[in-house]
Amino acid sequence: MPQLDHVIIFSQIFWLFIIFSVLYIILTHFFLPLFLKSIKLRKQIIEVNSIEVSQLSQKIKAQQSLIKQKLLDNLVIIEDFISESHKFQKHFTNNQQIILIDEKVSTATINYLLYCDNSILKNILLYPKFLNSK
Repeated sequence: MPQLDHVIIFSQIFWLFIIFSVLYIILTHFFLPLFLKSIKLRKQIIEVNSIEVSQLSQKIKAQQSLIKQKLLDNLVIIEDFISESHKFQKHFTNNQQIILIDEKVSTATINYLLYCDNSILKNILLYPKFLNSK
């Protein structure tokens, strides 16, 4: 069989070694540094992005706690007003009661709008409810 001849095998092994050695040198000398640079840059970008994300999440948590506190404060005010209005229900007609509730809700909303960030307010959905006069 000619492919197993000793003379041919030596030359094939020699050229195989030479070609793979040259390819290895070219890859390690030229391409490997480029790959390493891109990997380092990607790691740096990921680190910077993670720092920014953590800062933004801290800001968002602070703003959410501020909104929660304001909403709870306004809820307490509204609950107090509603409980007082039930006490004096005999003295007021339903129309007067609705006007007083509307005034309290509008002042609370105006105060909230004046002291709150607009980007946060865009994310809050408000659904009006109709009062039943039963």
